[in-house]
Amino acid sequence: MNGKNLAVGLVVVAIIAIAVFTLGSKPAEKKQSALTGGTPTGSMAIKPSGAMMKKGTYKDGLYKASGTYTSPANQETIDVSVTLKNGVVTDATFKGNGVNKTTIKLQEKFSQGFKEQVVGKAIDEIALTVVNGSSLTPKGFMDALEKAKQQALQS
Repeated sequence: MNGKNLAVGLVVVAIIAIAVFTLGSKPAEKKQSALTGGTPTGSMAIKPSGAMMKKGTYKDGLYKASGTYTSPANQETIDVSVTLKNGVVTDATFKGNGVNKTTIKLQEKFSQGFKEQVVGKAIDEIALTVVNGSSLTPKGFMDALEKAKQQALQS
């Protein structure tokens, strides 16, 4: 019986060690999602980093910008406008400029779901990565949003 308990104990310790090593080797964002059971379906958000961390006082108004991203088909562009009031997005529009059939479809999916993740949010807290299954179009949106933020800071 002692040998069996010892073997079970060693297996438990090995499993814990593997879990600690695996979680310890992942970036902080992945650790959190692993510990909390993952991210919700439909969209994912990550904490902004780099240039996106530049917080400031934004002038109220309407700001328009174009964003770019690379799809398997080509370099893509989109047009975005955001209306700001006290640093919060009160309205937003999106126009995809895709010519490839798949790009057009994914840009349409994005356009149908991005507003609920943008309007009513502080502009510095918006960090889209996937919207309605579109994972590349949000990169273009975030590129355009950064440009709009710079305009609002300079105003």
